[in-house]
Amino acid sequence: MRKGKMLVISLLSVLLVSTPVLAKNSKPKASANPPASRGEVLRGTFGASDHWGSGWLDLKSSKDFKKGDTLRIKVGGTAKKILVRLLARGEDPNLPVGILGAAREVPGNRTVEVKLDSDYKDIVQISVHGGPNPWGQFPLGGGNGPATIESVELVR
Repeated sequence: MRKGKMLVISLLSVLLVSTPVLAKNSKPKASANPPASRGEVLRGTFGASDHWGSGWLDLKSSKDFKKGDTLRIKVGGTAKKILVRLLARGEDPNLPVGILGAAREVPGNRTVEVKLDSDYKDIVQISVHGGPNPWGQFPLGGGNGPATIESVELVR
C-alpha cells in the first residue's frame, strides 16, 4: 500500500511541475468562427402575414441608422431567400420602398447580417419578405416559404 501512495504522490508532483511548462509552451488556437460581438437588441412589436409571407418589427421609437451599422436579423419561417426593408416614417408599407439591395440567402443558423451602405433616418419598421415573389416584382423562387422576424440586433 505504501508503494501505491508513493507512486500517486510522484505522479501528482510531475503533473504539478509540468503543467505550467505545458501551458506556457502551448499556443492558443485561432477560432474559425470568432464570437460575434453583441449588439443592441431592438425593441418593438413583432407582426407577420402568412398571406404576404412577411414579418416585421415595428420599432418602439423611430431610429436613425448609420452607414457601416450591421443589422443582425434572426429569421423565422421557412424562407430560403428574403428581402430586407427599412421603412421610414410616412412611407407606405404596401409599396416596395426601402428595400436593402437584392435578395439574401438565409443561412442554416437563420441569422442574416445586413451591413448598411448608407445612412437611414427616422426608421419605424424593419421587415423581411419571403414567399415566391414579394410585391410581384422580386422572384425568389416557387418553393420559397414565408419569413418572420424573431429578433433584431444593431451592431455598431
